[in-house]
Amino acid sequence: MKLNQIGIERVYVALLIFSAAGVSVFARSAMTWENLVMPALLAAVALAICIQYRVTVSMPILIVTGAHVASCLIQWIWYGSFHPKHLLIYPFNLWVAYVYVQSMGLRIFSHIEFIVTRLAAFSLIIWGMDLIFASGIRNALQGIYIGDPYNPIIDSYIIIYTFVNEGVESFFPRNSGFAWEPGSFAVFCCIAILINLYRRNFELRNNYGVMILAIALLSSQSTTGYGIFMVIIFGKLYRDLKGAARLLLPVSALFFAAVVLIVPFMQEKIVELWDQDLNELATSAAAEWNFDQPVAAQRFLSLKIDFEDFKNHPLIGYGGRDEESFIQRDALNIVSISGFGKVMAKFGILGVGFFVFVGYISSAYLSRCFHARASALLMVVIVMISLSYSLIEHPLFLCLCAFWLLSLHDSSYV
Repeated sequence: MKLNQIGIERVYVALLIFSAAGVSVFARSAMTWENLVMPALLAAVALAICIQYRVTVSMPILIVTGAHVASCLIQWIWYGSFHPKHLLIYPFNLWVAYVYVQSMGLRIFSHIEFIVTRLAAFSLIIWGMDLIFASGIRNALQGIYIGDPYNPIIDSYIIIYTFVNEGVESFFPRNSGFAWEPGSFAVFCCIAILINLYRRNFELRNNYGVMILAIALLSSQSTTGYGIFMVIIFGKLYRDLKGAARLLLPVSALFFAAVVLIVPFMQEKIVELWDQDLNELATSAAAEWNFDQPVAAQRFLSLKIDFEDFKNHPLIGYGGRDEESFIQRDALNIVSISGFGKVMAKFGILGVGFFVFVGYISSAYLSRCFHARASALLMVVIVMISLSYSLIEHPLFLCLCAFWLLSLHDSSYV
């Protein structure tokens, strides 16, 4: 492929990454449709790609889209109300992801890795300079925004870097990179690390890309990012070990997890959190921030809220009828951030089954394409991401977790 064509494809992918980072209201509108200019821009780019690569519609995508429309009709009949946004936004995001995968195939992963690695390097330079000059960079950029920030914790945003004020004390300031907060940035770093290892057969020698991404991940000080990174390390160890040692590794991990969970104070903490009144948790979370707009609930609270909605609507979910959700019914000033939780709450058990099935098949399929010998690793990473963030609704992450479906089993892409 010609270099200019690769450059054009990277521009297309950079647009997806920019919108998935979701720092500004404009960028985040890819998932919220609060500002229809971003969806229109994505539609225009996808249409241009369709024309350039002669992408046609496949039968599996039509079937999935038809199933979504059917579920919306059932919800319309069941709840007695129609929600066009819910009907359109998911097929639209799936179509955008489908166009990207059909046109670029496996190249989309090398583009994601290339862009995120360089953005991570830029973030380390800015973060390091800010450390050296004692927040001098942060102070100089204070109040400078490229686009309206979607969250009041954002102090400044210049596309390649975001300064945030989380109100949390730490020994070093946390690196948010190009994303809206450090945890989200850590997720992008982990995805790029996994792609890098897949593409390089998990080789670490002279792998400077992984070094840059790992340092950027460490600078984020994100528990979610660290957890995903540990899973990736575990996956590499399990892949490389042979014989009895390979069997011993997961057994040891399960034993360690069991020991941690059966410690009395841990059991008490888990039971206390799960039994705590949901309204009390939600009210406390909203009061801590004291912002006029709804605040993002922590991952445990988000999952519990969505599970409450799932129990109320287990089969088909509440769909686009947000007034049926626990948050709307109790007028709470928070929003759930759990992507997996939203799948449970909005689509019920059928949606969860589809997500798990397509996610695992895609994970195993990509492992075969890259000869990675890590069938379930991507699926585990996607689940961990989706428990903490709703990024899986975005076309960029659909390219990852639904690649098998979007590529129509065509392994010829290089």
